[in-house]
Amino acid sequence: MILESPSNIELFYTEKIQVDNTAIIDGDEFIHLAKVMRHQGGDAVFLTNGKGKLFNGIIERMTGYSALVRIENEGYFENKKEHICFCIPKLKNHNRFEFALEKCVELGITNFIILETARTISKSNKIDRWKNILVSAMKQSLRTHLPKILSVMTIGNIAISEIDFLVFDQSSEKFFPQNSKLDTKCKYYFIFGPEGGLSGEELKLFRQENIFRLSANRLRTETAIIKCAALLNC
Repeated sequence: MILESPSNIELFYTEKIQVDNTAIIDGDEFIHLAKVMRHQGGDAVFLTNGKGKLFNGIIERMTGYSALVRIENEGYFENKKEHICFCIPKLKNHNRFEFALEKCVELGITNFIILETARTISKSNKIDRWKNILVSAMKQSLRTHLPKILSVMTIGNIAISEIDFLVFDQSSEKFFPQNSKLDTKCKYYFIFGPEGGLSGEELKLFRQENIFRLSANRLRTETAIIKCAALLNC
């Protein structure tokens, strides 16, 4: 049965989907289920395994640290942006960086590479925190594909990859087409610069025809990232 994703539900994430059509919710998800949402045995809940599937079921049993859910129906949602990876730079302002991550997930982006560039100021690597933000944004936006941070890389490492690149820099005279149709059989890296943009040496690593601007006026990095994700969602 194919389920639709109602807009008024609370979605829980668990990888523990059992072969007997039950699921276990534990850890932080259980705390949210029991302590925040105050669910009890007999309540209906919605779950995702982060691999495209949406389940609904009934809580059969709760202990002090986990809940057993009997699955009644399931459906699958395609990841339409699986071939797109956003390469986003660390920002000096951590809140702006995390806001960009969150909004990208809400707009359907599921693959990320964190960039360290010539003009990167922040040196922190809060991978676990960032992954938690991605999970929360997936559930909040009722999406069923768990977003991934593939790695932390430099521009030089990325430029040698045999991938199609789309680079965004305010110096380009070419605007990114709003109704751009990308070949779903190809993989694309969308590359954004930090505060101050990519350096001249970094831009030389890419073909000029692959460098775009997103606006006639200058945008903050996090604004450019979110705007691009929104354009892909049109």
